[in-house]
Amino acid sequence: MEFAIPVPGEVGQPALSLDGKLLVYVSPDEKTGIPMLFVQRVGTPAGAEIAGSEGASYPFWSPDDAEIGFFAHDKLQKVEVSGGSPRTLAKASYPRGASWGAKNVILFAPDVGGPIWRVDADGSHAEPLTSKLIPVGQDSHRWPLFLPDGEHFLFLRARFGTEEEGRASAIYLGSLSGKDLKLLIQVRSNPGYADGHLLYVDEKKSLIAVPLDVSKGTIAGDGRVIVETVGYQPAVYRGAFTAAADGTVIYNKSSMGAQSILTWFDRAGQELGKVGQTSVQANPAISPEGDRVAVDITDLRENNLDIWIEDLKKGTSTRFTFDPAEETDGVWSPDGSSIAYRSNAGGLDVKLKKAHGLEPERMLLKAGADAKVFGAADAFDLIPNSWTPDGQQLLCSMQTTQQESQGSELVLVPVSGGTPTRFLASHSAKSNGQISADGKWVAFASDESGDWEVYVTTFPGAAGKWQISRGGGTEPRWRHDGKEIFYLGPTGVLMAVPVDAGETFSSGTPAELFQVRGRAPISSTDLFTYDVSRDGQRFLVNQYVKPAYVSPLTIVQHSLADPAR
Repeated sequence: MEFAIPVPGEVGQPALSLDGKLLVYVSPDEKTGIPMLFVQRVGTPAGAEIAGSEGASYPFWSPDDAEIGFFAHDKLQKVEVSGGSPRTLAKASYPRGASWGAKNVILFAPDVGGPIWRVDADGSHAEPLTSKLIPVGQDSHRWPLFLPDGEHFLFLRARFGTEEEGRASAIYLGSLSGKDLKLLIQVRSNPGYADGHLLYVDEKKSLIAVPLDVSKGTIAGDGRVIVETVGYQPAVYRGAFTAAADGTVIYNKSSMGAQSILTWFDRAGQELGKVGQTSVQANPAISPEGDRVAVDITDLRENNLDIWIEDLKKGTSTRFTFDPAEETDGVWSPDGSSIAYRSNAGGLDVKLKKAHGLEPERMLLKAGADAKVFGAADAFDLIPNSWTPDGQQLLCSMQTTQQESQGSELVLVPVSGGTPTRFLASHSAKSNGQISADGKWVAFASDESGDWEVYVTTFPGAAGKWQISRGGGTEPRWRHDGKEIFYLGPTGVLMAVPVDAGETFSSGTPAELFQVRGRAPISSTDLFTYDVSRDGQRFLVNQYVKPAYVSPLTIVQHSLADPAR
């Protein structure tokens, strides 16, 4: 049987309870647009919002269905379904899924690169697990899923880069004891499990079920299509489906919260106009002259992500990059003549291309699976953040596979070629590095206090540190004259802080400007929701767009029943 489940808004990352009676999912809050958890009993018309779950992602159930685990604000958390405050279990900077097993152990992927970790349900005994079973290298271990015995689990060993590299991704069967590890099937999908079957999304976006012999660690028969088409996010290798032990499957025909449009606002939050069309986009970057905007746009039909340039004077939109691989996070050079950007065409690439698009791109840094950065295989991805005013260096966020760097750090890449250097290396995640126009200061976001906050340090040498935000903050941007820093608060409110950045540094009290309804991040490359005009009076926001029609979820009961009977 197959029928629709009405939902209040766009729904993503659904997770069924073990018995298939309860569903938890992520949906934007009606007022703020911030992702929240909702719990809905299957068969009822509406879900209940879980208090304290702001910013939630990738929820999962406890074995007794009394608690829900999820990620929010750089942390793995859990909360009782009946109510109460969430409890933090572990740190997770860029999470990619979790699962709670019958032995009261939680498996979770804390970062986009690196291994899956285990932690007891009370938050104790956290340690990496899958790196003991298989080398991580440039791979990403993600989307863990416990099997009913609480000992064995499934996970995806994901590889990104060229199409050939991506097709080498595979679902594995592992165990807590570390004695068993079996490659089951090469696919780019999160695994599902129900009634002795492995579920996954194939290259045609069909949901497939194949018999799984756990004792032998092998696929035990032919696969068959359960659903013809399900929603799929190619940037993270995840299909929009969930399965219960009895074979009940719930899926979404589309991906959640992807649509947005670039929108101008003044300091009071009044809308001033729109730029371009509604699409799946991210990371708006205004050119130094203020006449163009670089933005990442996804082609859903081709599963391709490229940088486009919106001309604000002519009202035109031009594709800037063309490789079949992902090309994202364009950053304008100080004179506006070039754009540096991130590419996964051959692993870890930073490229440079003239903004007029008439010349081929140039490689600034290439560090694929066999290359080393800083003498260690620790770089999983490298994302340009800002240029030095002289145009000689790029400050980048480096997402790593090494837990001691806690997911990401800031590095400087020379534009003329050569070895990158670490900037502000420490035992905390750092991102969104922004160099001031005079080249004397760097604003950045860090989770060193336990929550993301915005800080400023000196440049080029990081001597001293000043905290700018209060109560949480990310995505700092400078006003061009250096007299203000803007950032997003934890509830999505755009904040402004007056600063005196001369020979010494001081800052004033953060003031609220307006509520930003940005699109929820999909990929770890979604670093910026907005950009600001040179005078600090207008803000270009990647504004979430709620569709006129929200497709309901679809439930399939008895999905694994023999169709021949």
